Amino acid sequence: MRIFNGDCPRRLPATIGAPDRRHILGAMLLALALVLPSAGSIAAADQDSEAFIRDLGSKAVGQLTDDALSDAERSDRFRALLLEHFNVPEIGKYVLGRYWRSATEEERAEYLELFEDYLVVSYARRFAEYTGEKFEVSSSRTESSGLELVRSFVITDGGEKAKLDWILERQDGSLQILDIKVEGLSLSETHRSEFASVIQNSGGKVAGLIDALRKKTGGA
Repeated sequence: MRIFNGDCPRRLPATIGAPDRRHILGAMLLALALVLPSAGSIAAADQDSEAFIRDLGSKAVGQLTDDALSDAERSDRFRALLLEHFNVPEIGKYVLGRYWRSATEEERAEYLELFEDYLVVSYARRFAEYTGEKFEVSSSRTESSGLELVRSFVITDGGEKAKLDWILERQDGSLQILDIKVEGLSLSETHRSEFASVIQNSGGKVAGLIDALRKKTGGA
């Protein structure tokens, strides 16, 4: 399944280690949005999309925000939630874009493993920075593509609001997250643009991206 249309990502600097300020905002809000209280757990079948997001928050706040956690423990717990609630292989394929077709089977397999590690390295540590910002789920709807959209807001102590949209897919009654948009900026699109720039600066070879991801995730 394609998440969005289009094969021409925006170009960003050829680096994985230094995302731009909007990317950092997205990473922060991803963390804030996930660590929020929920009314309770829900059944795996026929999940309600709004309750799904709240339930994920309940798990995250209970598992990832303890100051006593080591970085390794927090990363392990984050990885478990990531794999349970996000369609990581589908996101990874989308992020690689048109280069997925040119990659060998060995490159695809290693890339997907490194992409998972990359998400853990990039986002897990940010849960330690949670300071109780408020979160509101405002609405949800089913798109014409069949994907489900949940709209929400992160609210700071100063009353500033940032819009956060969740893109979900439903399979056999269960939901998984495909993308998050922060103020309209897609995190999947941001990673896609960044990875495309790395590949383009490596002579169009996926191997160049894989090498960069190995260096970025060496401690994962």
